[in-house]
Amino acid sequence: MRAGKPVRLNFRREETASCSDRVVFADFDKSAELPTGETVAVELLPKAPGEYGFSCPMGMFRGRLIVE
Repeated sequence: MRAGKPVRLNFRREETASCSDRVVFADFDKSAELPTGETVAVELLPKAPGEYGFSCPMGMFRGRLIVE
């Protein structure tokens, strides 16, 4: 991903753990509900290169978005 270009991430939740019902992008002040079995698109605009973390509200499920 490149800085200054919009990005769309598609999440599909396949489980029922209550902690995984939302994804949080703290650096972008954005979050989205993730209903089980549905694909949810999250659109972001990373303005600077770097690594941006995302997680469930409890931090048990997490990942990172790497922007060049």
